[in-house]
Amino acid sequence: MKRVKYGLIGFGGIAENRIAKEGFALDTTRFTPHKDAELVVAWDPNSDRASAAKALGIAWAESAESILRDKEIEAIVIASNNRTHAEWGKAALEAGKHILIEKPAGVTVDEVSTLYELAKKKNLSFGVDHMMTKNSYNIIARNLIRDKVIGDVESVVLHMEFPYGMVEEEARTWRCADPLELGGPIGDVGSHCFYMAEFLLDCKITGVSCVYTPKKLSFAVEDGAYIKFTTDVGVDGLARVAFDQKRGSLDGTMKNLGYEVYGTRGFIEGKGVMFQLSGHNDEPVKLSLSSCIDGVPEEHHPDEIPNIYASQISEHAHSILENKPLSGEDALRNLQLILLSHESAVEGGLEKRL
Repeated sequence: MKRVKYGLIGFGGIAENRIAKEGFALDTTRFTPHKDAELVVAWDPNSDRASAAKALGIAWAESAESILRDKEIEAIVIASNNRTHAEWGKAALEAGKHILIEKPAGVTVDEVSTLYELAKKKNLSFGVDHMMTKNSYNIIARNLIRDKVIGDVESVVLHMEFPYGMVEEEARTWRCADPLELGGPIGDVGSHCFYMAEFLLDCKITGVSCVYTPKKLSFAVEDGAYIKFTTDVGVDGLARVAFDQKRGSLDGTMKNLGYEVYGTRGFIEGKGVMFQLSGHNDEPVKLSLSSCIDGVPEEHHPDEIPNIYASQISEHAHSILENKPLSGEDALRNLQLILLSHESAVEGGLEKRL
């Protein structure tokens, strides 16, 4: 089967360790070659990153523009800082390339709406890296909810609270130093909570009410937030996000990244399932999914554990190979929810409707 040839714009730590090594299976000590996609070339404004790319067998481009001019390249993964996502996305679409963008796909509704319309006009695939929906444990949870194993769902709580920015090196990064990057807790991890709530409940969030947590850290973005949301299936939810929460050990920090879904017969609890991990045996912590139905506890284990980044790449590649382009609607919705949460918090928690 033909493999889609990709270029990569932005080659930071996530791009190297998650997108390249896992998504494109270039860590050959862990993965077999990707069946659907090939990462050919990369570029980053920091030329010191070239050696890391070349070590994985990726060619290094002199500029992002040279990748966009390359007729061999069919699609672009954009993993730059948030404020340049839409800029590079628009340039790639105008060059006739399909795009897969790290979330959020941009920092304004206008610029992501432009990507949405341009991709539709050119019949190009516009995907966003909502990779947690590919996690096998999360798929089990979604199926349990769909099959009403826990009864009628009454509420959901999602939480991604951990320490980040408490040391000067982290505080200086774009996630913490520039609010316009939308890289604080709401934009960086609240975004995961939004699309995961919609995935688990098979719904759309229709309104958000948000308050920031008390400010104690010195960086420029919010320390954390509580976000209440309503959905079109009548289930209310809560997302707790923070960069100022210590959880002791690595295991304590990672296992805290998850959710609880409460139904009339019981509940589901996912631990460690809202992070960059897939559940492989060689990962630093073990993921878990448990339920308690009519008072009877049970652990749930996937039969297979595909890598979440590889699965995300496959979804995008198949949309190209099958000429069924991804619309980018989920990218636009997710950004709108991020921005509405900030708007609500500034106005004291007033509900904002999508």
